Amino acid sequence: MRKTLLILTFILSLPLGLFAQKQEIRDVDITIRLSGKGSAIFNERWDINTGPSITEWYLVRENLGDIIIPGFTVLDGDSGKRLEDVGEWDINKTLDEKAGKSGIVHKDEGVELCWGIAPRGDRVFYAIYSMVKAMKSLNDYDMLHLQVVSPGMSAPPQHVKVTVKANDFQIDTTNTRAWGFGFEGTTTFTDSTVVFESTKPFKTNNSAIILLRFNKGVFEPLSVQERDFQEVLDVALKKAKFADDPEDDVLTEIIAGFFTLVVMFFIFVFPFIRIFRRSSGKISNKEKKRILGIKPKDLEWYRDIPLGGHLAAEDFILRKLEDKHQSNNLALAIILRLVHEGYLEPSREIDGGNINLKFTGKNPISMYSYQKRFFDILKESAGEDKVLQDKEFSKWANTYSSKLYNWTQESLTSGSAYLKEKEYYNRNYKFTSSGKEQARRLMGLKKFLEDFTLVSDKETIESGLWKEYLVHAALYGIADKVAKQLKDIDPKLFEQTFTYDYKTFSSMMGSSRAISDHVSSAALLGAPRSTYSSGGSSYSSSSHSSRGGYGGHTSSRGGGGYSGGGRGGGGR
Repeated sequence: MRKTLLILTFILSLPLGLFAQKQEIRDVDITIRLSGKGSAIFNERWDINTGPSITEWYLVRENLGDIIIPGFTVLDGDSGKRLEDVGEWDINKTLDEKAGKSGIVHKDEGVELCWGIAPRGDRVFYAIYSMVKAMKSLNDYDMLHLQVVSPGMSAPPQHVKVTVKANDFQIDTTNTRAWGFGFEGTTTFTDSTVVFESTKPFKTNNSAIILLRFNKGVFEPLSVQERDFQEVLDVALKKAKFADDPEDDVLTEIIAGFFTLVVMFFIFVFPFIRIFRRSSGKISNKEKKRILGIKPKDLEWYRDIPLGGHLAAEDFILRKLEDKHQSNNLALAIILRLVHEGYLEPSREIDGGNINLKFTGKNPISMYSYQKRFFDILKESAGEDKVLQDKEFSKWANTYSSKLYNWTQESLTSGSAYLKEKEYYNRNYKFTSSGKEQARRLMGLKKFLEDFTLVSDKETIESGLWKEYLVHAALYGIADKVAKQLKDIDPKLFEQTFTYDYKTFSSMMGSSRAISDHVSSAALLGAPRSTYSSGGSSYSSSSHSSRGGYGGHTSSRGGGGYSGGGRGGGGR
């Protein structure tokens, strides 16, 4: 009996760590909040068992590109205390030396976010940090593509949940698409967030990769990449296999191929136009110089109409050069062109003498398709009296918002296609030398119109050219300024050019601008969405494959091209 007691006493005196469970990652719960400028703020909850031998926990964040992680904070989930930030972390210190402390290891490949885990055992920690420039501004959409849980961790997580939110913005399928890769689970749009969640424990090589696509105008990312989203998606979908993909028999392969082509057609050929003001942070002079081929300050006046007057192509370039270029400028410019070409005319027949626009009955001839489509939209909205009225158009636009959404996509695609056809813009999403020349001409004309009061030979400009000048001034967002300059310098020339006085022109501009504003706002409402559930908090993806980004299953493979992440992490 005495011998047994001695043995029990000896066992109880041994360090508890010897009897601790093996290392485990029971749960990883990550919340990502997106800021307006494209930064991502991470709050990660790690529920772990440290095992008996490690001295620290670490997260791998490599492949960062221009992403910056300025700092790192860790909270002890049991006590709520903040661990001391020691700055540069020394992985060779002891368990006791690392206790209550956190820091960052800087490597050529990226960083490791580290903290001490003492005492060992069942622990909960909160890791908080931000990624500046995590979101990327692409040609047609904005994007977040990150690996948030790495493969090859010291123990595979049993459960992972990643929630993406935005400050002051509701995320849903009207403005966002989402794909999850690297693990078996689901992607769900719910309560103005996107939630990625595993349905099976991770294996050693599983990871969590998230890809989100946002409509332009929602964010203003500081990081800009000259490529289209489809290029990113093509890479991410390589080797991907979603649970709701068709089986591999011949018939379903044919059906799958057909519908995949349809989806790719609408995503690639009709990339979404910037719905509100295009601003991917402040566009640097370096970026402008790259597009123009010269410094912006060295631009010279240009007096002719660039790019053959293809307004959609000009609008495409302006979005890359102008910090505050508005998406409704294109619609306004087309309306003015329709007036100057005799398809529309000012009318006082309705609204107690206010100026509206009325169709003259002239049939369209030699119009670009995007302009003809917009002409048809305006005509349809005008009704039987053929008079465009602000309130009437607003009501029509809300009812048929999908038509305006499709037109905004068509116009942007038309502009891009024109530039590529003329070899001004190549497949690598860069302007050729001749394309840079066209961009200089476009901005040179704007400079000429802005400096019009300095021009000495104003009277030599023919009236037909002046009408196109006003069209382009509308595209630049300076139509009122240019019209007033012309009126102030030569009122008679103004009336000869436009066949009506300046007061009528100003009233017509007001009506036209109101209509163009409705185009932008209605197009946002018309963006495709999946069926809203009866519960009112989430969107059903029953009519879409997970490949469409409407939610549903994740893919255990694919997701390539991400930023962040790496391999490894956990306890060491």
